[in-house]
Amino acid sequence: MPLDQPSPAASQPPPRETASQVLHRLTIGAPEDKVTFGAMLDALGERGFGLLLIVMAVPNLLPFPGVPGVSFVTGMAILYLAVQLMLAKDDPKLPAWIERRSFTRGQLSRFIVKTNPFLRWLEKPIRPRWHSVVAGSGERLIGFAALLHAITLALPIPMGNLPQAVALILLALALIELDGLMAILGYLASIAAFAWLVAVVLGLGKIASVIFA
Repeated sequence: MPLDQPSPAASQPPPRETASQVLHRLTIGAPEDKVTFGAMLDALGERGFGLLLIVMAVPNLLPFPGVPGVSFVTGMAILYLAVQLMLAKDDPKLPAWIERRSFTRGQLSRFIVKTNPFLRWLEKPIRPRWHSVVAGSGERLIGFAALLHAITLALPIPMGNLPQAVALILLALALIELDGLMAILGYLASIAAFAWLVAVVLGLGKIASVIFA
């Protein structure tokens, strides 16, 4: 190979960091150093959307009979993120008082130790592929789907949260690693979730008509 030509390995871009690797990098430094929530989101970049969506979707996977309003609160938070996705923001922006909240690297390290195994497990099936499905207008389409889920999560519809949370998590994983295949699975899960909601609402309507007839 001529000396003036770079080797194929040298010409390839460095591998994309995973979200778990980015979070681990934030723990490097003195344990007493402060890290703001805003700085963590800046480091995650566009991955922050996916991670925040997962954080907001997970509570809707579980029944919370003793905590009324959980789906409404998480739905409004998802709505806030979805609008930013539809506006093609590079990374999520939260209210200033939240972004100013800080914690030490030691606290962050302990949190990462507990949560990274779960995050790495989520990352295993996803990888960058079919980029056009999640880039540009594809990202805005994911934002629109998340917006619809946010609105329906905020509504008091029984037995409707779990399928929507699953769909949101699939779409969030697609955003984290720019995985177009995962986005398509998320859209299919969204269609199934909305079909389930329609069935639930129609079923409740029939029950109500029988009771109050």
